[in-house]
Amino acid sequence: MADRHWSDEDLLAWLYGIGPQDGHLDLCESCRGRWEELQLRRARLLAREPWVPQDLLAAQRRSIYERLERKQHWLHLQLVHALAALLLVFVILTVFRPVPRRQPVDTASDDRVFEDVFEIATSTEPSAVEPVQSLFEVQQ
Repeated sequence: MADRHWSDEDLLAWLYGIGPQDGHLDLCESCRGRWEELQLRRARLLAREPWVPQDLLAAQRRSIYERLERKQHWLHLQLVHALAALLLVFVILTVFRPVPRRQPVDTASDDRVFEDVFEIATSTEPSAVEPVQSLFEVQQ
């Protein structure tokens, strides 16, 4: 960085202790002059800061904390209301839900299932034989 002058960003970074550490200000008169000017402007700005009584700052701080506590209380109240509404909806949906109508049972299909199961259970032939037997069955 010795071949170029420091930018304003470099000087500001140096002011806050995070700037380049290459010793450029020791070598360059132009940058050192800008650095000294920046320090003087900062000192003048700091000297012009108004004095604020500590009582005023403490009162502002207390006011902020009070508002934050009120806001948290309001948020807790909103949360309680939301949970109560959800609970009410849940109760309404579970208590007052319509009773499902009973569907007529098709006993014919149940009978067919039981017949198939009984046939499989009483068969003495292994299930692997069935595909081979289907090759020799006569279609009518």
